[in-house]
Amino acid sequence: MNFYDTSLEEQETTTNIDYFKKETIIYTSRKTIYNRYLKALGKPTQTYYTNKKISGAKWVIPFNDKRVNYLFSKTILIGGL
Repeated sequence: MNFYDTSLEEQETTTNIDYFKKETIIYTSRKTIYNRYLKALGKPTQTYYTNKKISGAKWVIPFNDKRVNYLFSKTILIGGL
């Protein structure tokens, strides 16, 4: 798996909570975070590519999915890098 070489200043990770749809949406363009989420959450809902290399990924996790507990752990929310 090749990751696109995005400058550190342009890399991001966002977590959005959609109460209407009852789901959590996570997006990252950082390779280390992508690999961590890949292990914990499984295959992403959508993967974004630039020049045939991964440039980001999105996971959509419903509130009733047990994986949502991982997203709201203290380490993830505060940033235990």
